Amino acid sequence: MKYAIVSDIHGNLPALELVMADALQRGANAFLFAGDYCTSAPWGDEVVSTLRTAFPALCVRGNEENHLRMPPGTDGQFAVTYWSASKLSAENRSWLDALPERVNFTCDGVAIHMTHSSAVFIGNAEHEPFRTSLLPLRYPDGPVNHEDLLQDIYRTLDANPAFHETLRTLPAGVYIFGHSHSQWHARFGNHLFINPGSCGLPLECGAFGAPYTLLTIENGQCSVEERRIPYDREALIAQVKQTDQYNAARVWSEVIFREWRTCREHVIFFLRHAEKYARRIGDERRPFAPDTWEAAYEEWAEIENPHMEAP
Repeated sequence: MKYAIVSDIHGNLPALELVMADALQRGANAFLFAGDYCTSAPWGDEVVSTLRTAFPALCVRGNEENHLRMPPGTDGQFAVTYWSASKLSAENRSWLDALPERVNFTCDGVAIHMTHSSAVFIGNAEHEPFRTSLLPLRYPDGPVNHEDLLQDIYRTLDANPAFHETLRTLPAGVYIFGHSHSQWHARFGNHLFINPGSCGLPLECGAFGAPYTLLTIENGQCSVEERRIPYDREALIAQVKQTDQYNAARVWSEVIFREWRTCREHVIFFLRHAEKYARRIGDERRPFAPDTWEAAYEEWAEIENPHMEAP
């Protein structure tokens, strides 16, 4: 059995289509989708429609699916969320709302567990040292080689006593998750951890593309192949600029463009700057009002290395 594992699509339909085509070409029998299907790129409704018709497939809910339930507001900060939610069909919204937060099943004697965040399985062992806001500081000297990233994650986990304590209580099996936007896998004894990375918004300070992971289970044995499909990010950005999302949520869209161009976190650094800007001008409205949101972005955009700005 060969599974194609995909996570964190974030509305990026072109990336999803490339991944699904590649997975089928490489003999995938089924898809496992680990959450965060909408918001950031403008094709969330089309992404959900694609997932609903992908068969066989299992899907879990991500944190972005919960954000889509927010009541619409007039602020600038969550304009992209309100816009994304407004574009969902009633059928797709109901489908998202019904998704489980976790699935567990067995294939050829191998137990497989999937949820959106590794924290459900291993606490902060991944998120504390490898959250996206720390990666630009951890890897400041340009793109990080993927093998170096894998070794860094393995060494860091292996040196964590709390992680090993968790392993002693965690049943044997395969543990699948996303959320951190970094593609990696690691095997510790009879535990295999797989993060396919972010299909639509990779942020591990490496190469741009659409990552996903193939898991093959044969005779009770597991093998992993990480894939990353290259495509034209400037063409993607040009497409987004032609959509209504760009008009409704220009600032968010521009910040995401920066993330696509660098494969590094920018959103959290912009939010920190927006907070400092709002306090400086005496604006206590939260979420940030449209005028403050726009002005904060214009100022932040002039910073030479905004992804390295201190908190």
